[in-house]
Amino acid sequence: FAGCCTQVPRSGLRQSMLMLRCSSLLLLLQAAQGFKWMAHIKAPSIRNVLKSRAGSKFGDKKLVVITGTSSGLGLATTKALLRTEKYHVIGGVRNLEKMSVVAEEEGINLDHFTPVHLDLASYASVHRFVEELEKLRGDRPIDRLACNAAVYQPTLDYPKWTEDGHEQQHQINYFS
Repeated sequence: FAGCCTQVPRSGLRQSMLMLRCSSLLLLLQAAQGFKWMAHIKAPSIRNVLKSRAGSKFGDKKLVVITGTSSGLGLATTKALLRTEKYHVIGGVRNLEKMSVVAEEEGINLDHFTPVHLDLASYASVHRFVEELEKLRGDRPIDRLACNAAVYQPTLDYPKWTEDGHEQQHQINYFS
């Protein structure tokens, strides 16, 4: 064994270790840059949460955001949460007229449900939805989020594309 290992001079070893430490530090700093967006997140203070709950249209109810609330699992989830009377649901829907009809047919109390337009096939619509959501919630935190809306088109012979240039299922189901 002794013959197969070469010894590194001490000064060379120190220099190698120093270079390894410096390069590791640079890699960590570069990785940390990926989290810069988190600096814009405001954690709500207890005082602001209590104040916003008392004066908001949501009262003391927890705030829930659900996409795709006009049918299927999103509608069932919305109805189940509203039955508990503990939640105010903000529903992201592509067709507000359809949601209005569904809400009337299903007996959804619009005092505890707020439909907001959201077309996940358009990044511009997603941005408008987020802006509207920010206005609606004020200082209130979102207590629950259910990203439910999706499309599934296995029988199409060709891909559909969004206005943003992505394949429709990928943008709606994942990117947006």
